[in-house]
Amino acid sequence: MGQPSDALRKPTEKPEFVAHVRGEGKVCQSLESHLYGVGQLSARMAEKFGLSAHGELLGLLHDLGKYSTAFQSYIRSATGLLNQDEDEEFVDAAGLKGKIDHSTSGAQWVWQELAQKDALAQIAGQIMALCIASHHSGVIDCLALSVGSPAEDTFTKRMNKSGDKTHLSEVLGKVNQELLATVQNLVARPEITQAFQAWIANILGKIPGNNPQSPVYQQQLGLLVRSLFSCLIDADRIDSADFEHPGLARRRLHGNYESWEVLIQRLESHLSAFTARHPIDALRQDISHHCLAGASRTQGIYTLTVPTGGGKTLASLRFALHHAREHKMDRVIYVIRIARLINRAWIETSFSPPWAVE
Repeated sequence: MGQPSDALRKPTEKPEFVAHVRGEGKVCQSLESHLYGVGQLSARMAEKFGLSAHGELLGLLHDLGKYSTAFQSYIRSATGLLNQDEDEEFVDAAGLKGKIDHSTSGAQWVWQELAQKDALAQIAGQIMALCIASHHSGVIDCLALSVGSPAEDTFTKRMNKSGDKTHLSEVLGKVNQELLATVQNLVARPEITQAFQAWIANILGKIPGNNPQSPVYQQQLGLLVRSLFSCLIDADRIDSADFEHPGLARRRLHGNYESWEVLIQRLESHLSAFTARHPIDALRQDISHHCLAGASRTQGIYTLTVPTGGGKTLASLRFALHHAREHKMDRVIYVIRIARLINRAWIETSFSPPWAVE
């Protein structure tokens, strides 16, 4: 993973290029600090599925367009760093909100670097360009369909967007040269294409007939794209939030949560305090014991169908914690329709907030 020099790590009161501005004090986050921060976070997240270098590359390039004069004038005007009466660079930020493209230039750069190589490099380039170009909009459609008209190649149209709108040439002349050297080294690594080759082979190997036209193959490849995209989005949001709220940032655990053993002990201690005073209590305990027994099974998709009042919340949590420990998993994601049930489970199990939600 590329590491910025000490000069780029140090905060400055008035950076040459601004990524974000915090509060009335007009504290600035430098663009270099943001790009390196997002790159490091995204790389760490993507490492889980073998695409660490790709995650870093996305983070370093995602806001490349913010080096443009148009964007710098916009953000400085919007945050009060420029004075309407004193600064010639001042612009009407309200009228320009959402109109200055700062996401396409990074996508264009990585696409142009890889599109000129072999077919596998083109796939890698398209996936990464797609993630960068989409980081403010959700994953964009590569084809546009309309009744009575042939499909339009919107990805190529985006990659061919004129330089006066994407500012690619301008930002390449202004980007920090240390950062540019880092992305150039990253994109030249063999693993940039080889990692995708391994993933494609892995997915195809599980498709009957190794058919790349299979809807299952297309869907699985799409999930891979979205997984990489989510690393960029999470990293971007986390780095931005940490700058906006430094106090909360210091409390972020970065994955250093309580062990499964500690959490299981807390839950089991809570469950052991229940006594069967009514017939329904015995049924709840039986359901909970079945969930505990099922936690040692292999990983897969399981369902729990129990009527309201059967103790599903705690029983399913019991399965989840023991199953996560059994298979050395990183986290439990609990999705539930009614928020107050989450709050009730939180209170009942006496789990402390720092490990539960980040």
